[in-house]
Amino acid sequence: MNNFDDKHIKNVAFVGAHKSGKTTLVETMLFEAGLLNRRGTIEGKNTVSDYHEIEKEREMTVFSTPVHTEWRNYKINIIDTPGLDDFIGEIASAMRVTDSVAVVINAQHGVEVGTEIIWNYTDRYRKPTLFVINQIDHPKANFEESYQSVVNQYGKNAILIQYPLMEDGQQCIIDVLKMKMYKFGPEGGKPEKLAIPDSEKDRADTLHNELVEKAAENEEELMELFFDKGTLSEDEMRQGIKLGMKNHDLFPVFCVSALNDMGTGRLMGFI
Repeated sequence: MNNFDDKHIKNVAFVGAHKSGKTTLVETMLFEAGLLNRRGTIEGKNTVSDYHEIEKEREMTVFSTPVHTEWRNYKINIIDTPGLDDFIGEIASAMRVTDSVAVVINAQHGVEVGTEIIWNYTDRYRKPTLFVINQIDHPKANFEESYQSVVNQYGKNAILIQYPLMEDGQQCIIDVLKMKMYKFGPEGGKPEKLAIPDSEKDRADTLHNELVEKAAENEEELMELFFDKGTLSEDEMRQGIKLGMKNHDLFPVFCVSALNDMGTGRLMGFI
């Protein structure tokens, strides 16, 4: 491991309801970063973070587990947390000691009771928070309903950075911050970066403009730039998003398939 100054160290707790896919997502992040040659699985009882015998036996996270990795000149310290309400003490402790929180949502179910309990602590600690809608490629996934459940529960400041799309039988992710489409092969991993197709251009432009406005609201200078230019650059948007997250006023929403390694690298880059 390299040495990092404080500006290049990120500490994040991955929280979410039981079966939302937190442990699989953390495992895939370690794999993407090159720390693992192959990914473990819950069923295989060989993930990095679920190493206690009781976790292997129950095939679920019982204890909060810290792991770390490197990504693009940053060190990311991660805490993988349990999902059951019975272990809320473990979850709350992890959120308290980290700089930010990633709330993982199961795309089959949207916001669940466990997610609501977790949010109360996230709100109490006022930690920068993002949402990760996982399992987007599951046959029973409904991304739109899952995202709407987030908005219904937490308000319109939960704003899309990405949304999934199927094109020619392949899973894609439209990124409205970068205004690119990522197309994944059957095995996931590194995607092909493409222009957003014409069929999605109107929706992507609308979501991009909404994101620009939300980013601009967080600083007077950005608002002035927005009024002058009618838009913001990607770097200016990132600045506004960062400020909004810091003030607990803006909650970016990403989408991934942790199991099939789709969207994980982009998520790590944002963190």
